[in-house]
Amino acid sequence: MPFFAFHDAEHFYGEPEPVPGARVSFVPDKLFAARERRPVRQPLGDEGLMVNEIAADVRQWPSSLWRVADLEPMRPLYGHRWVPCRAFTVMEQVPAWLIAGPHGDAVEWVIARTRTLTGAQADALAALSDEGEEPLIRTLWSRWSRGHHTLSPVGCALTTLHEVVAEAARRVGPHLFGPDEEVDVEVLSDPAWLRAFGAAYAAALALGAPELLSPTENAVLARRWTTVFGSPDLPGR
Repeated sequence: MPFFAFHDAEHFYGEPEPVPGARVSFVPDKLFAARERRPVRQPLGDEGLMVNEIAADVRQWPSSLWRVADLEPMRPLYGHRWVPCRAFTVMEQVPAWLIAGPHGDAVEWVIARTRTLTGAQADALAALSDEGEEPLIRTLWSRWSRGHHTLSPVGCALTTLHEVVAEAARRVGPHLFGPDEEVDVEVLSDPAWLRAFGAAYAAALALGAPELLSPTENAVLARRWTTVFGSPDLPGR
């Protein structure tokens, strides 16, 4: 059953908002008005309510995720995995972390702690040795790339981590950022915070895709993160 990712009311171009049993319809005027106010990620020609047939194909971490049915598609896109719809019926709300796979709750735990990362925590992560992480990450990606075509072993979570660590650093201070001359923007440049991001990245892969490495290897990959934050206390784990 396909999925609809709801991000926020400002970026929702339908009505009514999703609730179980609702028949949600695309409202073109909402999209056109949003385009007049600001750039909109949805490209021209792709108007509609975007529905993903695979949860892991959702490109941005949503505030809520819904199973939907009775689609009224406009036309199929991207190999029928991403479909713009005129309308659909909402069946049920499911955990948003499903976009990161069956172990997405552990990935969500990493994201939540990254979102509130402090300077002291970043320094603690940076001070720990990352020995062994890089070759394990290469091995994990190599194994994943054989026969998989979704964003990553944990969906869009790695992109989300990059965004939230920058948000956390921005709260600490602008001194953690520097110019990127290629794209003419300020980017996170502080060495300690970059190493902290590396620890979060490694932990998200280890906890979110444990089947790609051995338990011992996963422990090494997540070691810096779990040393500072412990292991996730998740139901049924």
